Amino acid sequence: MANRQVGNYRSSRAKGASVPMPRQSRQGRFALLGKLMVAVLGLGLTAVAMIGIRQAVMTVNSQKIEAVLIEGPLQRVDENNIKAAVNRFVSTSLVAIDLDLLKQELEAEPWIHEVSIRREWPDTLILAIEEEVAIARWGDNQLLNPEGEIFEPADISEQMQLPLLSGPAQSESAVMEQYQQFNQLLYPLGVRIRDLNRNSRGALTLTLTNGVIVKLGRDDVIERMRRLVVFLQSGFRDQVTALQTIDLRYRNGLAIEPRKADLNETAANPEETDTGSLVAL
Repeated sequence: MANRQVGNYRSSRAKGASVPMPRQSRQGRFALLGKLMVAVLGLGLTAVAMIGIRQAVMTVNSQKIEAVLIEGPLQRVDENNIKAAVNRFVSTSLVAIDLDLLKQELEAEPWIHEVSIRREWPDTLILAIEEEVAIARWGDNQLLNPEGEIFEPADISEQMQLPLLSGPAQSESAVMEQYQQFNQLLYPLGVRIRDLNRNSRGALTLTLTNGVIVKLGRDDVIERMRRLVVFLQSGFRDQVTALQTIDLRYRNGLAIEPRKADLNETAANPEETDTGSLVAL
């Protein structure tokens, strides 16, 4: 069977003749116009949104601090000093305030141990203040907290009843630690420490509230304090007020020295009186 050609696909137009384009439908023109309107509307909404965000940021950044709240009771800290410090910062906004710098300035107050600061929108600054706790005196005008850190209030007249700890520079933390260890051993016996001194060689000497001086030395001081506890528990506690010194710098015992006033009262000739006794434990 012969092949049959369907239709004529060769152009019969003369060279240079124009080709008429099909007319765009009305539906297509409306679709294009709709897309243009959506694009314009989108740009407008974006611009409005950008303006709104910028305005919101400006509002947040300019929000002033209207209230400052202090959490926790204050016993030693002067609230006026806190207000004075905060007032130097409240002129800035709640967002722009330098919390680290404010914290540093507040913690420079002697009776403030630590401060945590937080913002509360829209206009409040909250200060959580932890006050220092004085455990002992250090030197003439300084105090020690439980960590053995020095702080120096303007007036320590109310703390003069605290124990006096002393020692070389930079030894305050170690002396405080030893004081607390000794206190734990003596407290159940009702015995209190008035003074504790550490000399340049590291040797320790403490004075009890009844005036008895206890020489510990620098080695095995906890073991020596346990020896003192055994001595006091052995029936000597009621007689310890008659002693001037208890010397624990012995391997298996201690030496006791009566008060000089007692010696003068009981001895016709003080030179013939035994001024010390060695007690083996």
